Amino acid sequence: MRKVLIGALMLLMMTGVLSAQAFRLKFTAKTPFSVGSGSLPAGTYEIRVSEDTDENTFECTAASGSPSVLFEADAMETIPTTTGLDFQKYGDKLVLKSFSIAGQQGFFIPISMHEKKAKKTGGKPTKVSTPATKS
Repeated sequence: MRKVLIGALMLLMMTGVLSAQAFRLKFTAKTPFSVGSGSLPAGTYEIRVSEDTDENTFECTAASGSPSVLFEADAMETIPTTTGLDFQKYGDKLVLKSFSIAGQQGFFIPISMHEKKAKKTGGKPTKVSTPATKS
């Protein structure tokens, strides 16, 4: 019984990692935003697992191919019901905090230097959600 349970858990973990590696999440940002250690202008973007690093490193790339930013994100324990992105808005600054694929996986982005600086300006952040499509 114990071996069956361990085997099932390992299979679930492998499925989660494989599904995370296969997605491309497309979205449009109407204003500039920051993610990880970079800032990106308004435009159409794609988030995918970085090919040259581990499964916790992602790349946010403009539809044109440039600019792009590498960043780290941690898998969430709950399965999301929507596909999209959540930003924290500090004044006029947007910081990407999470992204998710309905029925598959959600990811949380740890606090970055950009977010720490934005927090110092004061005021409570507001949540801004943006729809996305999986391809």
